Amino acid sequence: MFYGDYHTHTVYSHGKGTVEDNVRAAVAAGLKAVAITDHGISGYPDNMNPEDFDSFMADIRASREAHPDIEVLAGVETNILGENGDIDLPESFSRELDLVVCGFHPARVPRRLRDLLRFWAPNMLPTKFIPRYKTRNTDAYIRAMEDHRISVISHPLRACRVYLRPLGEAAARLGIYMELNSKSMCMSADDLRTLYDTGCEFVCSSDAHSPERVGDFSAADAYVAAGLDISRIANLGHGPVFR
Repeated sequence: MFYGDYHTHTVYSHGKGTVEDNVRAAVAAGLKAVAITDHGISGYPDNMNPEDFDSFMADIRASREAHPDIEVLAGVETNILGENGDIDLPESFSRELDLVVCGFHPARVPRRLRDLLRFWAPNMLPTKFIPRYKTRNTDAYIRAMEDHRISVISHPLRACRVYLRPLGEAAARLGIYMELNSKSMCMSADDLRTLYDTGCEFVCSSDAHSPERVGDFSAADAYVAAGLDISRIANLGHGPVFR
């Protein structure tokens, strides 16, 4: 049985429920832990506003007090913004969080022209399949992983094409989990085997944008179908240890 769902969204970004709604849904699903991981923190559309962070943390604390039998974690799903691995999560906010999920999102358009032209735009076009752009993307992910506190890489291969082997090797070296995302499962059986062979570990999450999807772990089906050892899924039967 899955211990916790470590990727869910609320009205603080573009989810449909409150922090309390997601926690109640996790309790109803029989989970022992749930993470609230709203987008940003940048003030960009569909991302959490910096001025809302204190309210976000207050809601987390209130749900912890109201539901002592479930672990409620504070997190963010931050965005990779450019080839240098920059993300939109200031260190001052990161220090207060229990985990940081990180991925690429087309809706988060970088403000710097260089990042727009060399990183974001190529991923909006078929150019993202060209080897040199895939290498650039892979290097951006690895720089982000090395330079920032990141706990989980979200929905690999969604929108941003990368080489999975070096990405998985970096994740294994740094103690970062690769996500099995039940909302955007973009990896084939061969992709999963490539990651598995690097020695990295996985976290299966719902990426719920509404409370009724909290506790959706259907992405694990593809992992099992690929014939991989379920002991490598870190939230199956117990909780992960996040950096």
